[in-house]
Order: sequence, then structure tokens, then C-alpha cells
Amino acid sequence: DEDERLLSVSIPFVFSLSLCAALLALLVSVFLSNVSLPSLSLLASKIRSTSPTSTISSIGEQMGTSSSSSSNKMASWPPQSMETEGSELATFAAGCFWGVELRFQRVPGVLKTCVGYIQGHVDNPTYEQTCSGKTGHTEAVQMTYDPKQVTFGELCDVFYAGHNPTQLNRQGGDVGTQYRSGIYYHTEEQKKIAEEKKGQVAGAVTEIQAADTFWPAEEYHQQYLEKGGRFGSGQSAAKGCTDKIRCYG
Repeated sequence: DEDERLLSVSIPFVFSLSLCAALLALLVSVFLSNVSLPSLSLLASKIRSTSPTSTISSIGEQMGTSSSSSSNKMASWPPQSMETEGSELATFAAGCFWGVELRFQRVPGVLKTCVGYIQGHVDNPTYEQTCSGKTGHTEAVQMTYDPKQVTFGELCDVFYAGHNPTQLNRQGGDVGTQYRSGIYYHTEEQKKIAEEKKGQVAGAVTEIQAADTFWPAEEYHQQYLEKGGRFGSGQSAAKGCTDKIRCYG
């Protein structure tokens, strides 16, 4: 009885395996009859040449956060033209630096802008390190400006009008010390003006400190919204432009 039971189970099983093998052989035969050997060779070579690293880099480029060396290279700053144009430096932090930079790009008299990291305790920090909140830096915008065209006090007015200075260590949905409000002065005159302007804003928690080392951010962060971000929809940086600033990734 036991032998008969085993035989009754094994026969259907063997038959099923044979049927599957026959079907597989048929599918392979059909596939090979429609695909030439050169095509198969080309497919294999593409598979071999596509590494996980290249795939990740490709995705990064599409998202505007490429890990290539050219994208990670820090921007060159400050501009050498400062020596001949008679400009001065100003540095502000007001949340995500993309939107802050575009706001100042539009101000007549602001000559050049650069986003970066300031007031931290780690040399040459990366964006990822700064976002961790462990380096002490804040996202900031440093600019050169012509004091004959725009005063530091007027830049402070633009600064306060462009964010909520009563929020501590955050701006909207961006939370962390890297998003704190700050004015980092380069001269005693700037310090005096910054303190006066803060006193005119009720509830302002803006920190006012002497500017520490400013570390330019990676190239892909520079003029990010003007260039269009990862969606390729650039926003105007024309002087005097009043279009609403849309901050996106």
C-alpha cells in the first residue's frame, strides 16, 4: 500500500516537471529565433558596463544632486573683482539658502551672491554635514554689494521682509539650527545697524554675531532657483523683479 501511495504521488510530480521543462525549452527556442546573436552580445555588454555607482550618479544628476566631483566642488569665493569694484561684504541667514539668495540677487546694488555655511566649528563642511545639525553651521548667503547703490540698512530691510525672524531655529517646515535667523557683520558699523534694525522688529530672535569663516556651498547649490532646480523651471533674478519666489528641491 505504501509503495502504491508513493507511486501515485511521484508520477504526477514527474509529469509536471517534464511539462515545465518542455514549456521552458519552447520559450527559449522562440526567443532565440527572434533575437540575433549580435543583439544578445550587445545586451550582455550593456549589463556588464552598468555598475551600481553609475546608476546612482545618473539618478543624482536627474535630481540636481549629482555626486560627481564637478557638482561637489565648492564654489570659488569671494570674487577677485572685490579689489577693483569697491564693494563690501554682507552675510545673512534666513532659512533655506536657495530662496534667500534669489531674493538678494534681485536687489539693485547687490553685485554677486554665494550660498554657504557659517558660524560652525567644522572646517569645510558639506551640505549633508550641515543638515545634520552637528557642525553648528547655518545656511547663509554672502554677497558683495555696492554701498553707493544700496546701503547695509536697506539689505537688512530686505532680510527681515523675506522671512519670519520670530521663529527660533526654523523657517516654516524647515526645522533645525541650520535654519536659524542671523546677521553676521563684517564691520562695527554693520553691527550697529544690524542691532538697530533688529530692535525695530517685535519678537525677533535673529542672532547678530561677527562673521566667522564662510564656507561656500557645493556648486550645484549656487543660484539654484535661478537655474531652475531639478525641475528646470528657472526663476527670474533680474534686478527689481517682484515675482513670488518658489522654493523647491
